[in-house]
Amino acid sequence: MPGLAPAFPVDVAAPRPMQDLSEPVTLPAGAVLFEEGAIGHSAYLILSGRIAIFQRRDGGESVLGRRGAGELFGEMAILDALPRSAGVRAEEDCVLVPVGAAQIRQRLAGADPILRLCLEGLIARFRETLPRLGPAVAGSRPAALSPAARADFDATVAALAQERALRRALAQDEFALFLQPIVRLATGRLAGFEALIRWHDPERGLVPPAAFIPAAEASGLIVAITAWVIGEIGRIVPPILQAGLQAPASVETSLFVSFNVTAQDLARSDIPGLIDAMLRRTGIAPGALKLEITESTLMQDPAGAAAALARCRAAGLGIAVDDFGTGYSSLSHLSALPITTLKVDRAFVRAMLAEPRDRRIVQTILRLAEEIGVAAVAEGIEGRAEAEALAAMGCALGQGYHFGRPMPQADALAAAAAWDALRWRCGPAELADSGRQGAHGARI
Repeated sequence: MPGLAPAFPVDVAAPRPMQDLSEPVTLPAGAVLFEEGAIGHSAYLILSGRIAIFQRRDGGESVLGRRGAGELFGEMAILDALPRSAGVRAEEDCVLVPVGAAQIRQRLAGADPILRLCLEGLIARFRETLPRLGPAVAGSRPAALSPAARADFDATVAALAQERALRRALAQDEFALFLQPIVRLATGRLAGFEALIRWHDPERGLVPPAAFIPAAEASGLIVAITAWVIGEIGRIVPPILQAGLQAPASVETSLFVSFNVTAQDLARSDIPGLIDAMLRRTGIAPGALKLEITESTLMQDPAGAAAALARCRAAGLGIAVDDFGTGYSSLSHLSALPITTLKVDRAFVRAMLAEPRDRRIVQTILRLAEEIGVAAVAEGIEGRAEAEALAAMGCALGQGYHFGRPMPQADALAAAAAWDALRWRCGPAELADSGRQGAHGARI
């Protein structure tokens, strides 16, 4: 297979850097991948070729089994951290994809404890049985995979390839932040931007977050990606704020930029510390930044999220709950969070003009935001009729294609410098002229 460099013996060497773990390796016929007793750093998926699993006893060697294309081997030592129970040799030229111990631990950490216990039990029973196994029948070939097993194998290979591509994207700076305007509906003034990550994949072009964030979360790479986002926020926010000063009549003086974090970010990395270091380095005022986290993500660990977000709020950052209304959270959990903004999910906004039930949901969320004293942002506004209806319902801020699509930094700078509030004003004249007043005279 072109482009695959030989890399053997793999397992008997020191563990390779994390960014290289899922790179395919070649193993020529006759080469030993690892010996019995070695410390296992990887399991392996066989893309092509065949391997033999062997043990050496009393000066002889017994083949215990064979594995072929579409199969996995070597998983026990990275699941229970014990030495290898047998050695592995290539019977044919092989192409293998390693699966590292850290990758396995990342996925097992989020698995049901019953599943983890069953897996540990199966491995322990197999290790007990292994010494009693006889040699494999000479010349026997691996059994054909079932359709379900083949589907799982193909999905695993695809997941590892995606993970490998994301590591490359981080190493080669293939990510970018696009900015989407957030507008004060009553006045039409530019209130802020949401920073949305995009991936410039050399093969697929510009990739939206929905196509790669789940893989980043499953692999644990989301923590490194968010650290990159925080660094990039420090680079792009100062010129955005400076551009807004060029249109003082149309851009609010409290212009902000929001960006997204996940439950893994809050649980596994020091997000408040990373942000604090960035603010000190750049001199950005904390009030110019907002963290956005989805409602469903918050409910994965309400106490942990509350503690991390409280630190960010105490430092002066805004806290927005994204996609509100879709996560089935309890109000008791929300009351413990230091939120400053509720973002109404786009699904309700897009349907509210045609569906009375969705309109009532939007109205309920807006009343809740007013009652707890936070601003409301309606997402997914695609037409003026939606914007005007939301303004009439007392919604403070709006975001969507009607006001602008996510755009590169250069375009966002130009948009901020030339923003025309009159073009986007949706509220009554008396409300618009009152500056930053929201519904019922509350300043938001």
